Amino acid sequence: MNTILLVDDEPQVLQGQKDLLTLHGYAPILATESASEAQRVFDDTEVAMAIVDLTLREGSGLELLRWIRENSPKTVVLIVTGASDLSVAVECMRAGAYDFLVKGSDASRLPGAVRNALAHRDAALENTRLRNALTRSDPENPAPFREFVSVSPRIRQIFVYLEAIAPTPDPVLVTGETGVGKELVARAIHAASGCSGPFIPVNLGGLDDHTISDTLFGHSRGAFTGAQSGREGLVRKAAGGTLFLDEFAEISPETQVKLLRLLDRGEFMPLGSDVLHHSQARLVFATNRDLRRELETGPFRQDLFYRITSHWVEIPPLRERPEDIELLLNHQVKLHTARLGMNAPALAPEILTEIRSLPLPGNTRELEQLVIAALVNGEWRVTLPERTRETRAGNTPVPGSGGRSFNSSAGTVEDRATPTARSSNGDVSVAFGERLPTPQQAVEALLREADRRYPNNRAKAAAALGLSPQALSNRWKR
Repeated sequence: MNTILLVDDEPQVLQGQKDLLTLHGYAPILATESASEAQRVFDDTEVAMAIVDLTLREGSGLELLRWIRENSPKTVVLIVTGASDLSVAVECMRAGAYDFLVKGSDASRLPGAVRNALAHRDAALENTRLRNALTRSDPENPAPFREFVSVSPRIRQIFVYLEAIAPTPDPVLVTGETGVGKELVARAIHAASGCSGPFIPVNLGGLDDHTISDTLFGHSRGAFTGAQSGREGLVRKAAGGTLFLDEFAEISPETQVKLLRLLDRGEFMPLGSDVLHHSQARLVFATNRDLRRELETGPFRQDLFYRITSHWVEIPPLRERPEDIELLLNHQVKLHTARLGMNAPALAPEILTEIRSLPLPGNTRELEQLVIAALVNGEWRVTLPERTRETRAGNTPVPGSGGRSFNSSAGTVEDRATPTARSSNGDVSVAFGERLPTPQQAVEALLREADRRYPNNRAKAAAALGLSPQALSNRWKR
């Protein structure tokens, strides 16, 4: 709540200022006619802004300015006077006034001056709060980050930053490689924000403009063929909460314009409607692309880039925080053996050494799939597929398709053969482990391989499999 205090010894001036500011949506507004009355207001009220007349019958506006700066430094002060004397303006600014207005001639400037002054105050307070928060090594409230499995100092510092920015309404950009946990970060921001509304995630990768607009902004009845009823849209569903837009960097320039308006003015218009709606959702964006390069080589809008980067979180890849690998490995083994109803294998040091040597371009997600593939090959046996520099070129074998396996009972790492099956025309080869996968496991492995080869590009992954993007999405859901 930004309380504004008006100080002027002319009642009609006070009423005029109060009416003008009320018309522009400012409240609450208090009014006093002397410096002594104003000082008593500060005893009981936190005043965000004081608008002070320089010449008062009881006391001096300049002296009141100096008193406010000393006793309430968070209050921003605007001086109003009937004289357009430059030397007086300079003296007021030196004493700590934010701005100086001439009574009468500058009356129309008052709402704009108030808006700028309050924005300046909010920015200064936010900077102070962030500086104080970032001196800590751990967040004050660890609860929003309990889903993270990490001992990395870099990750702990990210927690501190997320806790500091979470209460602000500004958009947040989360970047990092595939599989580092960008959605987990978005959920932590939402949990730390204190927002009462829901957390709603949506993946925009591979969607066309119409689908994105309909998904985000909704449509009215009859907006297009088949629209027999209206659709609310996720922006409205996320009111009071957080809307997480994953893979947003793939959207077209036309959709970028709509997002820019949503960010700048908080306004959007459902398809087929001419009524503006106002968003009450916090927006969190995520991408694994290099947005700076996108600005140079792609169609990504510069104005949108600057609008979403006021809070920017870059999640380091797993290879840059090797201290987390053992912790994550044990966590994933425990999690998935419990899910599969298996006994957890005892992991020898060779396993950890081997995994630490892998490039893991898929980061935590790839490590999890490696563990799953290892466990389904048989109890007490952990498979480590061969990973070389070819991983970067997209030639990583399907998990469970050969390589080496660790026999926990013998405590050895063994090479094993890779039986291969070929299609009748010889165009496609598929490698199998010692045990044949079930059809469901084979389909899942195929989908994950397409996802790995074309990260965050569902349209290309679908084309590679000979499917439509919708058909691929349906298979993922099943």
